[in-house]
Amino acid sequence: MEKALVPKSFNPNPVSTHPHLQALKYLIEISASFRKLLDESQFEFDFIDAPYPCAAAPGIDLFYPPPYYSFYDPPLESIKAGHTWLKNYVATHGPYDGVMNFSQGCALTSSILLYHQNYYPNKEPLFKTAIFICGGIPLDVVADIGIPVSNEARDWDESSKVELTAKASNEAILREGTKRWGLGFDPFAISDKRDIFGFNFEEIPKESLIQIPTVHVYGAKDPRYPASITLAHFCEASVRRTYDHGGGHDIPRRGDVSAMMAELVEWCGMMADRW
Repeated sequence: MEKALVPKSFNPNPVSTHPHLQALKYLIEISASFRKLLDESQFEFDFIDAPYPCAAAPGIDLFYPPPYYSFYDPPLESIKAGHTWLKNYVATHGPYDGVMNFSQGCALTSSILLYHQNYYPNKEPLFKTAIFICGGIPLDVVADIGIPVSNEARDWDESSKVELTAKASNEAILREGTKRWGLGFDPFAISDKRDIFGFNFEEIPKESLIQIPTVHVYGAKDPRYPASITLAHFCEASVRRTYDHGGGHDIPRRGDVSAMMAELVEWCGMMADRW
């Protein structure tokens, strides 16, 4: 049986510093539609709460009552404290074959894996596979391991956070519903590895990338789409799968989306057995 860790969080920041959103029950609910398609004898999911109490992110309190939690605040030292907490959790409750993340959980797990690859490449990573849903990697972590972060990359990162905060607000939800996501990005416009939202991946050593098999799920209408695409390129392409569900900062409950999500989880299970 494959055992997957699923971190859950509320993000505390209502402004533009780090507006990844996730509610206490949100990931359980949005994953239920594809988890029911999986063989229960083959997959076990352990949903865990983030450790730090915080205020509700925009739009969250419309659907979920408190308490609210976060993995970290944006400063680098807070991210590293989140790493220590997650490593201790895995050491106590693991091992886990894989990890499934949404929004801020993606930032927490991807940054752990990136540090591991660059500082301890010959040691076993914390997980054999990872699923990243609508989330990116903290650029301060990228800079901390010595990879240049351009002003353009930081501008994309900051502007997408500002836009997500606006489109996830209570006012936008009540006024526009799902139409608030707008037309989104053109997924066919991103093809040059030398220009991925401010990063030139031709210049980044392949051995610096996350090496475990990964799945990247995102929506072209998500304001944080640039962060998701950037994170995907920080992972080894030969063991990477991507899926654009066509929506915003969420997972649509359509049948075709649920079927693809279940297939991607099964692929991760297969890869974990081989890894």
